[in-house]
Amino acid sequence: MSKSQPAVGIILVALSVLLACGLSTFAGPCELHGGEVGTCFWAYRAVLGMDAVLGVLSVVRIFEMDEGERRGLSFATALMGALIAATPGLLVKLCDGAAMQCQMVMRPFCLIVGAAIALAGGIDLTRRLLALRK
Repeated sequence: MSKSQPAVGIILVALSVLLACGLSTFAGPCELHGGEVGTCFWAYRAVLGMDAVLGVLSVVRIFEMDEGERRGLSFATALMGALIAATPGLLVKLCDGAAMQCQMVMRPFCLIVGAAIALAGGIDLTRRLLALRK
């Protein structure tokens, strides 16, 4: 049985926590106006849901010993990062105003953190697939 290699999982957990904390504080959706929920609120909720899944995958990745499952988890996290990056604005419409909180802060924050997650998972997957060829 091989040793666990937790570095990628730890990085992914840290990015997941960063995403959750950022969305819950400075990078959240626009303020509610008159009690109505805007579309940016639903983008926020969708990203938080994906982040919860990412957190579970990342914790599993820390302790996983099987090489094939590590590749699968890296693939899943890379896809999850791409989905997180694409959700605000592309998959879920945001507020129309360019100066709105969701457009100026939430969308770029999710894009950057989602891209970092996708990159971490993608690099780890590529490294593991190249090791198969040796």
